[in-house]
Amino acid sequence: MTWLFFALGAAFASAINVWASKLLVARVRPSVLGGTVHLTGGLLSLLFLWALGGDLAPARERAVELALMAMVYVVANLLYFRALHATQLSEIDLLLRSSALWTVVGGVAFLGEPFGLPSLLGTLLIMVSVTLLARAPGRVRFTAPQLTALGAAVLFGAGNVIDKAISAPFDPLGYTALNLTLTGIGMLAVARPTRIELLAPGLWRLEAWIVAATFALTQLCIILAFATGGSAGNVILVAQARLLVLMAVGIAVMGERDRLARKLAAAALMLAGIAALSLGGTT
Repeated sequence: MTWLFFALGAAFASAINVWASKLLVARVRPSVLGGTVHLTGGLLSLLFLWALGGDLAPARERAVELALMAMVYVVANLLYFRALHATQLSEIDLLLRSSALWTVVGGVAFLGEPFGLPSLLGTLLIMVSVTLLARAPGRVRFTAPQLTALGAAVLFGAGNVIDKAISAPFDPLGYTALNLTLTGIGMLAVARPTRIELLAPGLWRLEAWIVAATFALTQLCIILAFATGGSAGNVILVAQARLLVLMAVGIAVMGERDRLARKLAAAALMLAGIAALSLGGTT
């Protein structure tokens, strides 16, 4: 069960990451913030990799797979930071946690992981959970930021499957460094920030360094969870603690109490769905 320790470590690091990102994204263009903190996190990982005597092998032999990984994460994070700017903290992670469904679907389709009755039940629960958050009562109608977050969730699920498929031959810290560095470079290439934006104080506040460090820690913990026996389905357990923490902070600290009953019901269904998916994916 070592994988569970790393998955839960990723959950708490990720919760801190999202909270700090939410505080920053109001002051910095979302794509610039995302690209900068990813690149900073990647460079920090490279520094620690060098200090510990690690390497990036077999990056050259896996260039095509790494390019695919980078493209998926670049688009996913561009959507994520845009959604984070316009969505409540107590709601954003509920939408993003639907990535659990796409992780399991990808694991079944491409990695041969099992899909039994628990997985089917989990799929249905997650779908109901997400529809509860639709803004129009009585019918499924999502706002543009909600649809953006759901699009990011699909791509994060695909990214999890790619990580599981290609990360095994790499040093976990080396793969983390490649993931974050390539994602950061790609996001900044799309954002094309001005010199003034790159020198903005908001990009270099303590919160920005926390975001960069927790991106690296989260990704490292996820890769270590895979390396210690977690399946793509198992590792989505990372979502459970993170979801509870972020909802609690959003509601209690940031005062996001509108539609509270609906949010709590959606959270309960999401957690039940994730638990069912985890049972269905156990190896």
